[in-house]
Order: sequence, then C-alpha cells, then structure tokens
Amino acid sequence: MSIRLDQDITAPTTVTMTTPTADGRLSIHLKPGQINADAQSLYGYHSCHYLASAISSMTGGWFLVTMTARPFGGDRDVHAHTGTITPAGRVIDVWREYPSVDAFRDYWKQRIVGADFLKVHAPVTPGQAIELVRQPGDTGTFRGNQWWTENPSMNPIHQHFARLVLEERGLAHHLLPQARPARQQTAPSPARAASATNATPSSGRTSLMGIGEIRQAVAISGKMANFARTALREARQQFEEIVSQLAAIGVDTSSQEGPKQALATYSQLRDQLDGFQGQIDTAMDWLEQYTNKF
Repeated sequence: MSIRLDQDITAPTTVTMTTPTADGRLSIHLKPGQINADAQSLYGYHSCHYLASAISSMTGGWFLVTMTARPFGGDRDVHAHTGTITPAGRVIDVWREYPSVDAFRDYWKQRIVGADFLKVHAPVTPGQAIELVRQPGDTGTFRGNQWWTENPSMNPIHQHFARLVLEERGLAHHLLPQARPARQQTAPSPARAASATNATPSSGRTSLMGIGEIRQAVAISGKMANFARTALREARQQFEEIVSQLAAIGVDTSSQEGPKQALATYSQLRDQLDGFQGQIDTAMDWLEQYTNKF
C-alpha cells in the first residue's frame, strides 16, 4: 500500500490522547512550525517511535534505535525510547541530536527510572521496532515499515514534525522528493493586496509590502526563532545536567559558600532560559495572529 508522504498541517491542532503521555498530558495542543512543550510531550514521552518511523520513511529508510526496559518486578520488557539513526551514525529525536547510539543510550539510561536494566536494539527497521514496542492487548494491526500510518488523521501531524525535526537538525535535505509538502502558491486578491500595500504603519512610513511578502517575512522569522529556541532548549538541558551533577556530590549542603553560589547561579540560569523560551512562543503567537488577519 502506497502512503502519501507530502501531508502537512497548516493550522493549530489539538490531539486528544486515549492514554496519557509520561508527563500526564491527555490533550496535546500543536502549532505548525513549533516544537513546543506539547510536541515534546507527544513525541518525547509517548509517540517517539511514531516520529522516528516517520522520519525513516520520509528519508528513504534510515534505521532506528529502540530501547526497552524491564520494570521492577515485571515479567516482560516495555518500550523506553526510540530515535532515528542518521547516515553519519548520529541519533536524533524530538529533544536533541546525539553523537552516537552509545551516547543516546547513556543519556537516557540516566533518565529512565523504575527499571532493572535497559536493552538497546540497533540498527532496526521501523517494522522491527514496532514488534519490540507492542505489548499484549495492543490494538494496532499494521505491520511493516509503514505501521506508523495506521491512523490516517495523525499522518499529517507525524509528517509535519518529522520534517521539523530534520530542519532543526540541519538534515532536511535528506527528505525524499515525495516527502516534501506541496506548497500551494496563491496570489492575494487585488482588493486585499491593495489594502496591504496602502497601509500606513504607526511609524508614518508607507508600507510597500504585499501580503505574500509579509507572510514570507513572518515565516522566515518563525524559522529563525525556532533555531533560537532549539539552542535555548539545548542550553537549558546542559544547565539542568550541571545542577544535577553538582547536587549529586552534595554541593548544596557544602560548608563553602563559593560552590553553593555556583549551584544557585546555574539553577537561576536554567530557570531564566525557560522564561526566554516562553517569550519566543508568545512573540511567535503574536505574529501568527497578525498573519491570520490577511
């Protein structure tokens, strides 16, 4: 069965989950072009194997790495996390890019709790990965490398965020031609174009920008803001690791003031980066509302 790989979303979308994500979300609010906290929750704490498999299909068959773990007292392994292996041997997921499969394993080994051990399966195809992930009683019936397309209503969402992850990692050139969305180029109506051209901004200067140029400029700024937000997210994760490492050696209870101040500074920087990401989201929302007026 042939699956269209050029599907996309162009408007905010809400996904109602049948089972909560690992961080407890049942309602996921997604926005085109943004890997926001809800997208991270969906593809980082619930459907990472969908994202990884979509990336594989849309790049011509990149392999996956799937980790399984045995819960304490359990009698079978369960899915822990899945990423996609790039041709360079690096691993990508919704969160970041890892230098190797080993680095991917080491990063998540520190974060997966409540399990006796962690198994790494790599390289595997999407079809092999889903057989590792599925549990008794799962209702999914699709098999093979395109199993992730079993819910047609989710296909545009999976494909959109697969492209976005590749774009943020500088890997979008690996997309198959048939996996690139067909951008519908429509000229604005003369009346609307004239209205935009003759508009006078608050500065008193006459704008000579048409609707198409405005939308293009906003789209470019949104992509640049996404890159900035990714950098902030990476920096925030680094500060979180620093804080965890220092806390693990008891710096917070040290009798020396210097180490305690260093820990407090790193904690403050981590929290400030959260605020910066929120400000970027707000600014992008304002621009989205602005372009929706046209």
